Amino acid sequence: MSQRRVPRRLSRRASWGVSIAGALAVMGFVAAAQWNSSASRESFTSSAQQVLAAQVLQLEAEQRDLREQIAEAEEQVRQFQEQSTSSSATLAVLNAQLEQARVAGGLSAVHGPGVIVEIADSNRVVPPGENPSSFIVLVDDLRDIVAALWASGAEAITINGERLVASSSIYGVGASILVNTSFLPAPYRIEAIGGDGLLDRFQADPAFTGRVAQRIEFYGLEFAVAQADDLQLPAFVGTTRFRWGVPVESPAP
Repeated sequence: MSQRRVPRRLSRRASWGVSIAGALAVMGFVAAAQWNSSASRESFTSSAQQVLAAQVLQLEAEQRDLREQIAEAEEQVRQFQEQSTSSSATLAVLNAQLEQARVAGGLSAVHGPGVIVEIADSNRVVPPGENPSSFIVLVDDLRDIVAALWASGAEAITINGERLVASSSIYGVGASILVNTSFLPAPYRIEAIGGDGLLDRFQADPAFTGRVAQRIEFYGLEFAVAQADDLQLPAFVGTTRFRWGVPVESPAP
């Protein structure tokens, strides 16, 4: 049986077809690869954008919280400043009231216009048969002078620098006079702060014109008065503590 030979031209066409098919296959693979890469890139890009967007939203929320916290802190500072100002004003009022109470109680040094009264023992020779104590300043003389000054409108009084307060005492110990807790020697200088006319009212007051003025005239006690434009009186030095007396509670409204 004779063999049939394939023409050479047909063989070349088949080889060319195979080559084209292979080329097409390669191109398809590359295109598929590129498409897959592009899809992956788009997927990655989309995912990254979502993450960034979420972070931006979170940061914006944190900023809003911070702004709210700052605003709240500023409001608290403002309220504190208002309270501080109000407290300072209230404290100033209380301090003023306390100082007024201290002044009224004689616990603060004060100054102002007033009068000066000086009284000392007589320089006369004591006649025979007379009581020598009549020629010296007695505790009752100082008490009467102080009473006349208070009654005439004096607001603050000292005797030889001892400030008189509600608990002060003028006490005679023999020929000596005890004021508060101090023994005071003669002569005695009484200083009193008060308004206009204090000296005239004092000299017209019965506590002075009655017994003291008569003793000054009869026994020659040294006596002088003067007005003063500005007296400076010290604060009371001593204890004002109450052991038994306590404030009365105000009834409930």
